[in-house]
Amino acid sequence: MSQRFYCPTPPIDGHYRLDADEARHLTRVCRKGEGDVVTLFDGRGFATLARIVEVGKDRARLAVEGGPLADREAACRVEVATAAPKGDRLDWLIEKAVEVGVERVVPLTTERSVVDPRGSKLERLRRTIVEASKQCGRARLMELAPSEALGDYLARGDGVRLLADPAGEPPHAWPAIAAGSPVRLVVGPEGGLTEEEVESARAAGWTPVRFAAAILRVETAAVAGAAAILARVQPVH
Repeated sequence: MSQRFYCPTPPIDGHYRLDADEARHLTRVCRKGEGDVVTLFDGRGFATLARIVEVGKDRARLAVEGGPLADREAACRVEVATAAPKGDRLDWLIEKAVEVGVERVVPLTTERSVVDPRGSKLERLRRTIVEASKQCGRARLMELAPSEALGDYLARGDGVRLLADPAGEPPHAWPAIAAGSPVRLVVGPEGGLTEEEVESARAAGWTPVRFAAAILRVETAAVAGAAAILARVQPVH
């Protein structure tokens, strides 16, 4: 696979133009120059090969080279709503969620939450999403939503709804997950959700599930849970 660069703007007269950050990455970090072929993706599901025709200080122009490339999206639409762990553990969670194939991450505020990412933190995490997408081959950027209160999130009624719980159902007892269907997973904070929060989720139709015999950290549960969901997708006949 050729090296990949993020270019959200459409071509003009058959040429793409990278922004300053991506142009610097192209020329200074990756040492690419005129005549080299790279992959461009727009973050909305489109990717293509392009040939570099001009480089300069903080700019690069590339010509379209062939048609669209295959979209590498997951078999179902997984949304992870998770309490945010401390420090760079949230960065790790976001990066790995992109790699696994999560469609959307929603930071949750719960009774025991210790972190509520907002503003500049969310913007920095969105750059992490771009970088992870470049590395893993996704052409569609994972969405990072604004933080939301657990009670508001639990009230939504669409799709398969799973709640990470060490005492929950093992994978073989989970609801069926069909290809292309929406699946939402809630992961609580360090210390777990309160009994009242878990009961509220049950009453709203959420299924408590577990992913391992051990108690997992927040970021591990979010990524392992998403991977387990995708591994259980059943084809549509």
